Amino acid sequence: MKKEEGMGIIAIILVIILIALLGFLTYYFIKNTAKDKKVEDIKANMLLIQGKCKVISETSKVNKNENSFKGRKISDIKEDSIISEFLSKGILPEDKLDKYYALSNDDLKSMELDITNEENSYYIVNYEENTVFITAGYTNENEEEIVYKLD
Repeated sequence: MKKEEGMGIIAIILVIILIALLGFLTYYFIKNTAKDKKVEDIKANMLLIQGKCKVISETSKVNKNENSFKGRKISDIKEDSIISEFLSKGILPEDKLDKYYALSNDDLKSMELDITNEENSYYIVNYEENTVFITAGYTNENEEEIVYKLD
């Protein structure tokens, strides 16, 4: 009788385990890369908004016209479900809500920005302090906490 040579059952199991491990590592890498890209996109959008708001703020100071501010005052839209959930977190001071403006997609377009709000979220700006918030938040680099303000 001739002895057949080939992969034994142990070798086949090891190959399957190796393939599964490579698949898991590939999935994990792609998932983390996509998540990092989304966070970087949000930060870039917030920087663009911040720059444009600075220009709008300076222009309104020169023209002495606050009506050039884009967005709706948070104090006027507290009933909006996204805004009320954001306000419940206590991130914005209650006594200064009239200084913060929520930007709709139309506001972003009128500011000549090629940006849209994230799903179920708004960008919020304070023209006086030149600060930008996102109501959905994003995870910081250490994934320890959710950040709402551009730092």
